[in-house]
Amino acid sequence: MNELKLDNMQSMIAADEVSAISSALLSEIFHGFEEAILVADTNRRLVYMNLAAERLFGYSKQQLYGKVSQILYADENDFSEQGRHRYNLASEKPTENYRILYRRSDGEIFLGVTTGTIMHSSDGAVIGFLGLIRPARSADQSLDALQKIHNVTSDLSLSYEQKIESLLTIGLNHFGLETAIMSHIAGNVYTVENCVDFNGQLKPKTQFDLEGTYCVHTLKENKTVGFHFVGKSQIQNHPCYKNFQLESYIGTPLKLDGKLYGTVNFTSSSPVDPFCKDDYILMQLLSDTFSYLLYKKVSEEELETLARIDELTSLPNRRATFERLHQLIDQSNRFFKKLCVLSIDLDHFKSINDKYGHAAGDQALVEFAQIASGIGRKTDFCGRIGGEEFIFVLTGANIERAEEFGNKLRHTLALHPVKLNSEEFITITISAGVAMFDNNESIESLLARADEAMYNAKQQGRDRVMIAPPSP
Repeated sequence: MNELKLDNMQSMIAADEVSAISSALLSEIFHGFEEAILVADTNRRLVYMNLAAERLFGYSKQQLYGKVSQILYADENDFSEQGRHRYNLASEKPTENYRILYRRSDGEIFLGVTTGTIMHSSDGAVIGFLGLIRPARSADQSLDALQKIHNVTSDLSLSYEQKIESLLTIGLNHFGLETAIMSHIAGNVYTVENCVDFNGQLKPKTQFDLEGTYCVHTLKENKTVGFHFVGKSQIQNHPCYKNFQLESYIGTPLKLDGKLYGTVNFTSSSPVDPFCKDDYILMQLLSDTFSYLLYKKVSEEELETLARIDELTSLPNRRATFERLHQLIDQSNRFFKKLCVLSIDLDHFKSINDKYGHAAGDQALVEFAQIASGIGRKTDFCGRIGGEEFIFVLTGANIERAEEFGNKLRHTLALHPVKLNSEEFITITISAGVAMFDNNESIESLLARADEAMYNAKQQGRDRVMIAPPSP
């Protein structure tokens, strides 16, 4: 892009039919450039600098005009080397980019990315040299960011959320921007999953229309995309610029298990120096790091879920059932909410296994779990305690409602016999005991009362629901 810019400018200068460099023409062309522009004559004496160059180097025009450009080089050997290979009357070097160390007026040294070109008159004579300069983030800065990323990802004491926030902050500090986002994108909905906003305005879970974000360009290109000065770019009419006046943006796709998950992006309301190759490399590294952390988190959550689910019936297992019951009992104690528990045992289950085989017994358990889960409310839940034993928890239900539910479950099971093969069916019956929670009663006492009522149902002939007496 810079090479094309300078080539066009060189043509304009040549078309002016001047044999010497016109300061007025240069000012007309380069005054509004956000990059620093320096022009030297054939003796490498500075004859023009734009406002951006004054800001970058800390010198005024009066201080530099007529001075040899060596004053701006951090190393005089670099000045000599550039003179031999590029900035001389015999040079045939094309417009190209290179990096070199410069020195500001206060002595500070910085790495600059320079696009250099030779200026010719209309008859082809060399009339001067032009350089477009922008500061490059130094290798030290990139290495520092890489070290910080490594420190965060390898720190076992940090949680997932802490690592994400730390990485977003590292990116913000490296790029000198204001807001960092890790987003999740589903269809056209853009959700802020994690963010760091130095202005304190953006919050997680905020949602936007994808088309109204700069990330739509990142997804379109399917790679890291950066805009350092949106107001002077090809996307200056984008809704995000009109609505939020975000002048700078760099973002990269975020993938989970090879599929698009969202983006990692950094923005600011102020323009910045153009992003360099190292910035794009760092963004890819951040994307890979976020992908790894996200994959690790999802995998751990899936393993945790599997550890809490009964493999056969897909109901909560014993551990998960008791954890959930403890939570509901705590809520009942705090808010005086009603709660009932059904202790359920499948009748004659051993006979099913003995007569039809364990596969038939497994099928009976699966069918029961599906029916029990299907007739309960969203606030209720059924868990498998072990073997053919289950408990069903009804929140906000009194003893009559719980008994009614138990009988509804019995009748539904009777209407849906288990198909073993093309000819054989078995009908599942249950014995159930119902106990209503008394405030401050222990979970052991509640379940013992429900179990006792369930055993009474078996003794009374099975296929029935019995109510437990209140706790003593």
